Amino acid sequence: MKQALLVLDIQNDYLSTQARMPVAKHQIESTLNCINDLIKRAEKSNVPILYIKNEFERMQLFSNFLRKFTALKGSKGAELDERLLRLEGPCFSKNEADAFSNPSLITYLNNNGISELIVTGIFIEGCVAATVEGALARDFAVTVVENAVAGATDLSKEVALTKLSTQEILILSSEHIFESENDMGEI
Repeated sequence: MKQALLVLDIQNDYLSTQARMPVAKHQIESTLNCINDLIKRAEKSNVPILYIKNEFERMQLFSNFLRKFTALKGSKGAELDERLLRLEGPCFSKNEADAFSNPSLITYLNNNGISELIVTGIFIEGCVAATVEGALARDFAVTVVENAVAGATDLSKEVALTKLSTQEILILSSEHIFESENDMGEI
């Protein structure tokens, strides 16, 4: 199965010191470190890295209010966090929780024969869970990297991971990602 690494919503409005809707502060550094390490390992394993980010239209007033006006299209808050390792790889915008709401993502995955997704990012209880459900609905194999996802609180992260564990996905720690490919010298 051909894999891709999905990096969801590592954006200023969720991670910076001026974040409008921050994840749990104590989860940020370890989550970013795990994601950056996975990006390096994905590159070594020739696994495509797909960056996904929220970009909401300014005219969506009610939903923007509920989201505390985060990740407005063209704003500094919508930009990827500067601590995130950016390597070659497309960046897909979305304006709904599920990354599959952007048809360009589906086209890219299909055109590249990708059938397995390794999912990282934030918020585990929101966009990550919605994207996992979207992937499963489209028959992708899914692995969620438990130490490369963050949530609003430790409890919300734990509850979301527990809920996801009831679905037909793998939940693994980052050290178990890409290990068989590296051990066998395969892609």
